[in-house]
Amino acid sequence: MTKKSLLGMACVVKARMVKGYRAKELDAKLRLERTRSEARLLHKAKLAGVMCPTVLEADDFSITMGFIEGERPAMDERDSREAGRILARLHGADIIHGDYTPANLIRESGGRRMFVIDFGLGFISNDIEDKAVDVFTMMRAIGKDGKQAFASGYADYAKSKSVLARVRDVEKRVRYAF
Repeated sequence: MTKKSLLGMACVVKARMVKGYRAKELDAKLRLERTRSEARLLHKAKLAGVMCPTVLEADDFSITMGFIEGERPAMDERDSREAGRILARLHGADIIHGDYTPANLIRESGGRRMFVIDFGLGFISNDIEDKAVDVFTMMRAIGKDGKQAFASGYADYAKSKSVLARVRDVEKRVRYAF
């Protein structure tokens, strides 16, 4: 990521770099698809009422977006509940983040709003399993203390009970994967 200014607005450029270990044609295709997909997901997330960076410009292999001044949330009870509500909105729009962890949340300076960043692994799906993996990823990252608050925020999603039930299945499978 490179920080710069565009029309007097602080922004960052996320550039997808060439991966020398891949065939050139495949690398270009993957970088192009992932760049376009991420820009679309950011836009769709905004339409769903989720605070995330504003896409200012996108080209084949980079996205220029608004810079969010802030820091990672503490993931106390308040932050965990809010993170659950945000994921409920994303899932209500069938957006799977793909890496929904505290590392991809920013609490705006002044502590008012929480933003979601880095939709690079995201995709669209209405599959309960995909949503359960998103929930599991966050719950694993926040630990026992924040799980209940996160789940109470996530309850805003109409199908949250089905997703949370599936999280238990995901947990059982993942436990033995390490």
